[in-house]
Amino acid sequence: MKFIKGLGLGIALAAMLFIVPANSSAQLVDGRKLAADMQEFEKAERKDPDVNYQQAFFYMGYVTGVYDLSDDFYYYPGKPSIKEICSLVAQYLKDNPDKWGMPADLLVTEALKKAFPK
Repeated sequence: MKFIKGLGLGIALAAMLFIVPANSSAQLVDGRKLAADMQEFEKAERKDPDVNYQQAFFYMGYVTGVYDLSDDFYYYPGKPSIKEICSLVAQYLKDNPDKWGMPADLLVTEALKKAFPK
């Protein structure tokens, strides 16, 4: 009896794999999340005592990670600092709140491509 229940559960799980569309991937971080974390980054830069450093560090890590992975899309003369890159992306986010629904990695790449066209 347990074998039959287990078999039924296995068949049900396998069937769900075929029902879920293959392209239904969700972005873990969108522009709204990145903008919220960017605000904490800016608080840290201002030495605001109410800063959430976890969010500020997440923003810095996310932006620099995308920068490192997408350097084929833009050209930055010299070696930028983390602060320069994060500030540049922060300005782009503030200038484009209508794009906050987009995936965050695309927003970071757009900001860098706009600032440093190849």
